[in-house]
Formats: sequence, C-alpha cells, structure tokens
Amino acid sequence: MPSSLVIVNPHASRVRDPEVRRSLEATLVETLGQRDGAEPTVAETSSPEEVGPLAAGAVEAGVPLVVGVGGDGTQRDIAAVLAGTQVPLGIVPAGTGNQIAAVLGIPRQPKQAVAALADARARTIDLGQATVEDADGATISSTFIIGCGVGFDAELMATTPAQLKQRLGAAAYFVQGARLALRLSATPGRVTVDERTVEAPITAALIGNMGELVPGRLGLRLPLDPADGLLDLILVGAGNTLGAFRGLLDQVRRTEIGVGDGSIRLRGRSISIEPSEPMALEIDGDHVGAGRRLSATVHPAALQVLAPTV
Repeated sequence: MPSSLVIVNPHASRVRDPEVRRSLEATLVETLGQRDGAEPTVAETSSPEEVGPLAAGAVEAGVPLVVGVGGDGTQRDIAAVLAGTQVPLGIVPAGTGNQIAAVLGIPRQPKQAVAALADARARTIDLGQATVEDADGATISSTFIIGCGVGFDAELMATTPAQLKQRLGAAAYFVQGARLALRLSATPGRVTVDERTVEAPITAALIGNMGELVPGRLGLRLPLDPADGLLDLILVGAGNTLGAFRGLLDQVRRTEIGVGDGSIRLRGRSISIEPSEPMALEIDGDHVGAGRRLSATVHPAALQVLAPTV
C-alpha cells in the first residue's frame, strides 16, 4: 500500500520558520511511520492551487491517509478532494484561527497534534457547498468545513493585517474587531432556510457547519453539530455596537432555534443570504470579495477525519 501523504503549507503562521517546520516534519515522519508501518511522503506547497492536485493524486494512488499541516483553508482544500472517499484527513493546525481543530478536540499546538495522530480514529462529519454571487452577477462555488458568512465576520477576515496576526496570533482578530465595532451598520436583506424566508437587517450572518465564537474558549449553548446533516444560520442585525452586543449575547445564551429581535438562529439543509447591496463575504475564514448573495447546501457524512479518541 502507498504511504500516507503529508501536505505542508510553509506560509502558515506557525510553521513559517524553516527550522520549526523541519522539526515538525521530522516528528510527523516518525509518528506516521510507526502508525502505518511506512514513512509518509512530505510535500511542501508553493501556492494554495497545488493542494488539490496533490490530494487528488494521493487518492488515486490509494494512500491510507492525507495529513494537512496548515490553517483551516489548507484543510478545506484537502477535504474538498477527499469528500466522498474513504481516505481520512489528518489535521495538524498551523494557522491563526484553527477552528476545525478546536471543534474536533485536536490539540492546538502542532507537535501535540502530531502526537495525537498516533492513536486517533476516523469520525464522519458533514461538509458544506457554498455558492457566491458577486456584485457583477458572476458566481463561484467552494466546499467548506466550518462555514461561510456575510458582513462583519467577512470584513474582519479581510482587514486584519497579516503582520498583526503574526505578532498576536488569534488575538489579532480581537484587536481588529474592536476597531470595526466602532463603525457597525446593518444592511436590509433576507434569508431563506429551506422553504422559510425572513426579512432581516444584516450586520453579520453566518452559515455554519461547525465552529465556536472564540476557538477553544467560547462556544454556543446551542452548538453547531458537524454530523447532524444540517447547516445553521446565525444572524445578528444591529446598527450600533450596543445592539450588536445584545444580538451576540442572545446567540451565546439561546438554547432553541428561532427568530428574535435582531438575532436569528435557524437550521436547514439549504440556506441563502441576500443583502440588499453587496457585502463582504468569507468562506472558511478566507475573504472572497463582496457579493449580493451567498447560498449553501449540506453534504451529510461526506468526510472522514482523524480525531483523538475520547
């Protein structure tokens, strides 16, 4: 049987240092060699466009495992290829947010995540498929693991400086978020969940498959289940900071789905968000420009992913 493949994003914040990266790769080779009985192949990418073809080649060759070393975007690009196959994804979080690792109980420190691969077992999770319509009417489509969104969250991803993320890690998003909160606004719009349509102002609207408000630190009382065959709509609509805080607090504390004043939580297999004018859009934390429609559908039980045993 061919050996496992390790795909490394050398630009990810936690492995950007060549010495750190080489040490981590050596540990991976040793750990997977002991796990699988054969040393893995390690491939460093020079651009995100290389990830998909590398993963596709591995699936065609019949590898037992593909491991992604990088941020959530790298894991998404691998997952898009592994979807529907029996080849599991192993995750070594090396980016800034690392939401996927936080939800699945994978250690946030790269070397600890590698150690966890030694006896991790495959579990099945859902994936989503997002379609974005930009301001000119053109569309793009992408797989997602965590989710996609419109408004504040997307603008935060787009405007947080890379140097700040390198210096502060995930805390950079709090710093930039505080800056953006000073000029919050709400855009009229509508959301559709399966057959139900609701008119609502949009400050931030997320379509979630999994995730936490603050990875590993602050979740929701009504959590997102990555294996329930559904997607969740989380919407806050407020024209000022105080209103946004109230909407956010409602999302944290609520225990049932429903429509409230300035806060909506619904579930379905198909969700769309349509602001009345173009707003910032993101997919799995990557800014994808401004658009006037974001829609998503769920692919139940699409991906095998390695996670620590409980």
